[in-house]
Amino acid sequence: MDIDQHVNQIVQNLVAEITTKVQQQAAAVVESKISEILSAIDTTAILSEQLNLKIEERLSRLPIDAKTIQAELTNRVNTLAVDLATQVQSKSIQMANEAIQQQVNAVNFSELCQSALESVITNNRFRFPNASIPASAVNTTDLKLSGEHIVGGIIKSFGSTGIDDKSTACQLSIFDETTVVENNLLTRDLTVKGSATVEGDLIVTGTVPEDSPMFTNLVASVSQNVKNGLNHDVFSSYSDLVFKQIRDNGLDLTKITLNGTEVVNGGNLSNNITFSNLQRVGTLTELRVGGESLLSQTLYTTNRRVGINTLEPSHVLSVWDQEIEFGFGKRETDVAVFETPRNQRLIISTNGKNNLVLLPAGGVAVDKLVIGATTLTSSHTPPNYDAPQGAIVFNSTPTLGGPLGWISLGGARWANFGFVD
Repeated sequence: MDIDQHVNQIVQNLVAEITTKVQQQAAAVVESKISEILSAIDTTAILSEQLNLKIEERLSRLPIDAKTIQAELTNRVNTLAVDLATQVQSKSIQMANEAIQQQVNAVNFSELCQSALESVITNNRFRFPNASIPASAVNTTDLKLSGEHIVGGIIKSFGSTGIDDKSTACQLSIFDETTVVENNLLTRDLTVKGSATVEGDLIVTGTVPEDSPMFTNLVASVSQNVKNGLNHDVFSSYSDLVFKQIRDNGLDLTKITLNGTEVVNGGNLSNNITFSNLQRVGTLTELRVGGESLLSQTLYTTNRRVGINTLEPSHVLSVWDQEIEFGFGKRETDVAVFETPRNQRLIISTNGKNNLVLLPAGGVAVDKLVIGATTLTSSHTPPNYDAPQGAIVFNSTPTLGGPLGWISLGGARWANFGFVD
């Protein structure tokens, strides 16, 4: 669950709480206002006046002393008016409350609050008060924080699949132009692509391969320094012994170097030998040629071109057979070509047959063409041999009013089709 989902959950909780409180406060305010308005109305006087008018009208019609019973009736009317006023006021408040409750219930306070809060958050105008959201209110079960949201600050006790930070101070400083290791650097293997400068002692507890350029150059340099320091007479006497040893017993070396560069190592000839006049070699397991090559006066290779029986290949692969030339190559972008560039026919053949003949003028000659299960041929006479149903033979010598060709109905049965008109 990301931070947006947590914020939405908090907002929904706030909306529910605010909606409940708003409904309670709205009902209380409405009820108080209704009571205030009804209390301000003197319903007793209004009902008393109306009843007195009705009673006086009725008494005026009776043949009795109106003054005698008026006082008694007035007392009863006043009592009745007070009771009626109380009942009317109570009923009015009840009816008003019911009508207002219906209107309040019709209002979706939750949706209104949710919409308002979402609008505030969307417009970046909503701000939570400081320390208003306790940590226990956030569901961290599926909470995932991307490294893109973490900026600044110091991460203590940092660890990951490939990093275990146990340092108590800064030990590695990374800049655009350099990386500084503040303490001892321990690594299993070290590869330096470029120059290495050691400001201090270089201690090597392992070995240096004897065939490495460093070892070879070091031995050559030491040998040269020793040779320069030898007395001429001592060197001459020593060289005489060496020459005598070579003359008598021969020279047996496992490795030969020339100017510090290895040329022979055991039975291997170094790649540093770039020119030789060998007349014959044994079986080669690998051969790499950087320039032109010619094998048996037949196969010629040069820069990205191969020629067979030619030293001037015009295609990426050119083949000559006496006066015939054909080549394989590229005509243009995404277009390959297999052609004879001269005024010669090109036959594509199987089983010794001229299946497809490409003519120098650009035409194509086909003795028999098969399209799906239908065979197309031509003849100057009507066919009378067995052929599959649907086989077509075109008339190679059509005449006016004659057929364009013949179509097989199966077996040796043929029918004309098309007429020259």
